[in-house]
Amino acid sequence: MSSVEGGSKGPDGVHEGSHSKSRIRLWLTLIVLLLVGLGSGFQIANRNLASANGKHDLIDPSSSASATSTPSPTPSASATPVVENAILQAIHAKQRAAGCGFNSTKTAPTVSLGTCKILLIGDSLGNNLGYGMIGQLSYKHSLRYVLRAKASTGLSNSWFYNWPNNLATMLKNDKPNLVVVFLGANDRQNMKVDGKILTFGTASWKRAYSASIVKVAGLATKSGAYVLWVGLPIMKPYNYNQGMALITSLYAASAPRVSGATQVALWSFTADRNGNYREYARVNGVNTKIRGTDGIHFTQVGQNVIATYVINKLSAIYHVRLTSSYPRIMSR
Repeated sequence: MSSVEGGSKGPDGVHEGSHSKSRIRLWLTLIVLLLVGLGSGFQIANRNLASANGKHDLIDPSSSASATSTPSPTPSASATPVVENAILQAIHAKQRAAGCGFNSTKTAPTVSLGTCKILLIGDSLGNNLGYGMIGQLSYKHSLRYVLRAKASTGLSNSWFYNWPNNLATMLKNDKPNLVVVFLGANDRQNMKVDGKILTFGTASWKRAYSASIVKVAGLATKSGAYVLWVGLPIMKPYNYNQGMALITSLYAASAPRVSGATQVALWSFTADRNGNYREYARVNGVNTKIRGTDGIHFTQVGQNVIATYVINKLSAIYHVRLTSSYPRIMSR
């Protein structure tokens, strides 16, 4: 009787050794298939985990750099831009409804002005700018210019004149397309907030003052108006000038945080080529006094100089054809 090495025939006539090997191969095959399946599952799970981790990294609130540099696809992270876009859309809709050509979109084409209304608010410096702009824009009959500046006012002394409250009334009555803000000369002083006195220049004062900037600008943009916030000029009195430098830096940092608001710097423009205060400058080729004897305010020529400068900025920012009827150009 022949035999297979290492085995014998079973009752069905098949060698038991062959049957055992077949069972072993079957089990090995099943084990391999199981391992392959598990491996695929691990890979899928790992990919899902990596994706989830990557998603959380994009919106990690502890990493300001990541939040700033990488836009998150989650609805919560895009909530602020959506609100900002809604504000801009409302502003654009108001311009169109009024027939005004103002459009701050960078890619917008330059168009004719149309029918627009500008409201200027501020202090005595606001009056300087306002008087200059009124004279240079009076030829534009489709433009209504409303000057509401009030001397001795500011954002620090709301007990004397509350700009947010008064602006709310002006916005309701005047319905401007653009609000120009030029103030700050009286704000080098302490603020009283919620019964507490905040010392000028301290961290708490700067936070409160910045909040006031955002509040004023936000009132205007929510009404459907653009905001052009004009920074302070360089001043002559040294200590006073230091305070003005702080305040205008807060304008530059805070105003652009409001969607629809733009800040225009005046400091370097009013300084000489070395960055120092100047009382005289060449205007339209003639050496002329541009600042008052107090080293703060502007002469009539000076107010026309800053008016021409702001009008040109306004035209460029809002993409409208608007020029001064008698420009006063200052040389460096």
